[in-house]
Amino acid sequence: MRQESNQSAKKKEKKSFSPLPIRVYFVVILLVASIGLYFLLKGSTFHIDHISVSGNTLTDAETIMKIAAVPVGENIFQVNTAEHEKYIEDLYYIKKANIKRVLPSNIVIVVVEKEPIFIVSDGGNYIYLDENLVAIKEQAMADMPSIPLLSNIKVLNAQPGQKIEVEKVAVLDMAYKIALELKKLGVIDNVSEFYMTEEGGMNLYTKGGSVIRIKNMKMFEDHLQFVYTMLFDDTKPMNVELIENGKHVYKPVN
Repeated sequence: MRQESNQSAKKKEKKSFSPLPIRVYFVVILLVASIGLYFLLKGSTFHIDHISVSGNTLTDAETIMKIAAVPVGENIFQVNTAEHEKYIEDLYYIKKANIKRVLPSNIVIVVVEKEPIFIVSDGGNYIYLDENLVAIKEQAMADMPSIPLLSNIKVLNAQPGQKIEVEKVAVLDMAYKIALELKKLGVIDNVSEFYMTEEGGMNLYTKGGSVIRIKNMKMFEDHLQFVYTMLFDDTKPMNVELIENGKHVYKPVN
């Protein structure tokens, strides 16, 4: 009888210390999360107080920040970064934009600009052209020596954000195709100038002091390996005129 009484007491003791229902724990967790979310969204700790830009060379940071229109003082978690990235990518010289949150209150705008393939001299100004021959910048001086100059070209129209219009379209197309091929081969950085001749040809001036004279596009295509070798080993200045049969004419460098 006493044994039965003890067992009954133990059962009551176990029942009195039974765990709380799972739903109670869920409610507590939800409450804590709600309080945390409230402070994230309403607390001043996460209000944006600093915006910076990186990756820009063609334009200043102030212009990009103005176009991005990320509001200072806004909660950092409430900013629609995709929307503001689209604003930036609408700029004709921007290829890609990425807005990063740096907690607790900083925004970093990372841009990838379109890379110039030519710089065209026009009436004292220098026009930067991208890989689609679109004007992406114009200024009074050329400040990117790694980009080759496209010279002896008459520009008809070069509005920012639009494809350049020139008098000799066929020669521009030739220069463009040559530049793309040399870029693909990794030697365009050794070209300082693309000079459009009066006869419709192209003279390549190298940074090592050489000149490669190309009469037409077929001549370039037939002797691409030779041009590549000259640019790759651009150490001995030479004045070379490409000849169809491969017996190129070498002249002294003036």
